[in-house]
Amino acid sequence: MTKQPNILMIYADQMRYDCAGFSGNPDVKTPHLDRLANEGTCFDEAFTSYPLCTPFRASLLTGKYAHKAGLYSNHFPIDTDQPSLAPILNARGYRSGYIGKWHLYGGPKPGFIPPGPDRMGFDHFVGYNRGHYYMDAIFYRDTDQPYRCRRYEPDFQTDHTIEFMQSARAKGDPFLAYVCFGPPHFPMDMPKHWRQMYDPDKITLPKGTPNPELQKRRAQERTARDFDGDDNFGERSKADKIEGQDPEIETEAQIRKFVAEYYGMISNVDHNVGRLLNWLDAQGIAEDTIVVFFSDHGDMLGQHGSYCGIKRQAYRASAQVPLLIRYPGTFAAGKRVTSLVDVAVDTMPTLLEACGADVPDSVQGTSYLALLEGTEDIPIRDHVQFELMKADFGGRSERHVKPERGIRTPDWLYVRKQDRPLYLFDQTADRDELINLVDDPAFAAVQAELDARVVRNMEETGDAWGLEMAFPPPGFMTHAEGAAYLETTVKPAAIEVP
Repeated sequence: MTKQPNILMIYADQMRYDCAGFSGNPDVKTPHLDRLANEGTCFDEAFTSYPLCTPFRASLLTGKYAHKAGLYSNHFPIDTDQPSLAPILNARGYRSGYIGKWHLYGGPKPGFIPPGPDRMGFDHFVGYNRGHYYMDAIFYRDTDQPYRCRRYEPDFQTDHTIEFMQSARAKGDPFLAYVCFGPPHFPMDMPKHWRQMYDPDKITLPKGTPNPELQKRRAQERTARDFDGDDNFGERSKADKIEGQDPEIETEAQIRKFVAEYYGMISNVDHNVGRLLNWLDAQGIAEDTIVVFFSDHGDMLGQHGSYCGIKRQAYRASAQVPLLIRYPGTFAAGKRVTSLVDVAVDTMPTLLEACGADVPDSVQGTSYLALLEGTEDIPIRDHVQFELMKADFGGRSERHVKPERGIRTPDWLYVRKQDRPLYLFDQTADRDELINLVDDPAFAAVQAELDARVVRNMEETGDAWGLEMAFPPPGFMTHAEGAAYLETTVKPAAIEVP
């Protein structure tokens, strides 16, 4: 492929695969995402190898597993001296623009990202480092002057994305436009009409939710002084509880309310996807533009005895993500792909190959371009890895005491800690991952084979059990410190914009 198409990447933070119309959800309304799926290719078995924000972002830009990209915990800065997506496309004449949350510059919150290497090659930038303040958002452009907008964040971020694409078109350049929406990541801060769009009593909860028996055990485990539960939930600090981070939502009524509002945020994301698609149509460039819609990880939504708002687990609820790609007249339309794909490491080489660019030797992912261009659903990989490194962010709210590694194949999901296996699920008979077969003698041979593959994957990708990023990262702020800094320093200096 020699043509240089425009690229529009739309990133919804913490969106589960099964929370959309195209994936069969009976409740949430996503007409524009459904349109994108019908006009493009929908990946029904897309996962992320590290279902956590910062590690995923590093992998997406570099095509390397999080441990090789050098970012395997939240809030640490990325090594900018490595090949990545934007500079490669810039060298081919693209204008590259990033809009939204960055989360690759260490701990500053909200955080100004200075022009230059820290922006990983993006030559247009409207965003900030970290934070989720959707109704009173701060962002920066080319200087450390903060801007404040009190409109719903995804709505004005969509405006900025359209503005960037329009400016690139005016100069006659192909564009790489990358917009990262905060929703549906909590807090559930949104306009009233989106918040009340779904009736909590009428939605269908994910299977196994709630699970009173598991929730009771989790509550007991969380009271332990040195909790190291199987799912790395950790304990919630007082500041986290106050600010609504990792909310302790466990009763069915609480879960229903959370899920209903989560769906409301997804419907707003869908609304803004529709605005972007309609703009491409109005400009007559839909057929010249690759549109990619994806997420970094899902949300447990109370499944498996977990809290709502939790991710960083290998379960489908956390690791399976939406992946929709459209390029009219070039990529297959209306195609459903069941082959495994790792969105984190496979997307960068796919886009480079689609644009005719060379893929760096450092890339560990596998291009899935053949799945987009052809009519057949031929597997490009036989497994997706899972990794969770040890981490401590200065409090118990995000602590992972013991790391985990795992492997997902078309037939099995197997996860272990260094000193013991955790779970084994049959993906054919138990897609909802409710029956743990680990250490069941009837599946001993399967478990041993998968265990050996986990070890082999670690050796082949340069992974190790002892990897840990030393706390604190540069400029780290707790949620409470960040909120105080925002009110006392940033907002008083901010320029209000409509």
